[in-house]
Amino acid sequence: MTTAGEVCGPYARRMLAPSGRLRRGFTYAESMIALAVMSLAGAALLTSVAGAVQSSNDSIYRSVGQGLAEQLIDEIAASKFPTGTASMPNPIPLRSWFSTIDDYDKFSECPPRTKAGEVLGNDDAATAAVAYMDMMLGKSGERTAELAAAPSFVGRFTRSVLVERVQPGASGWSVVTQHTSHRRVTVSVAYTANKSTRTVAQIVRVFSSVSPAP
Repeated sequence: MTTAGEVCGPYARRMLAPSGRLRRGFTYAESMIALAVMSLAGAALLTSVAGAVQSSNDSIYRSVGQGLAEQLIDEIAASKFPTGTASMPNPIPLRSWFSTIDDYDKFSECPPRTKAGEVLGNDDAATAAVAYMDMMLGKSGERTAELAAAPSFVGRFTRSVLVERVQPGASGWSVVTQHTSHRRVTVSVAYTANKSTRTVAQIVRVFSSVSPAP
């Protein structure tokens, strides 16, 4: 019996040669399929990255907005509780003149500022009284450029305030027109980008005036 190694001559070449040509590379159809798969995978990856970046940005906007809302609600909390009046006072032109909680009703500002009028993120962190005196004396209260917030970023935030006279009831707080011993204050912070504005932070507090015990 003759083995494959013992075969010689033309017959051996026909016997041992491959039955067809060796394939090299991809066909056109295979290349198109691979390209389509890679395109879908790339689109999914880009969508995932874009979503992660947007989520990170949203977290920054909410954190900054929450800080801006807390700063203003604390300022309002330090104001006097209003005495009995028939209606909300007329708007006061300068926030540095605000003295009672009612003065903040329908207040809105963009960009957010200190009570002395300095843009937040550019102020020198002085107290409101010191910053106001510096402003009146024409002194610069701005921090150095290296520590200042970018105006293009701060200028996208808007703070607004709503002050309501409320009265407690069986089902919660009811809004009334007459003077009461309670005020519900809502501070909202909105962020504007790409011609779209959305609320990124909101704080609601109820302040009450309690008469001292005799």
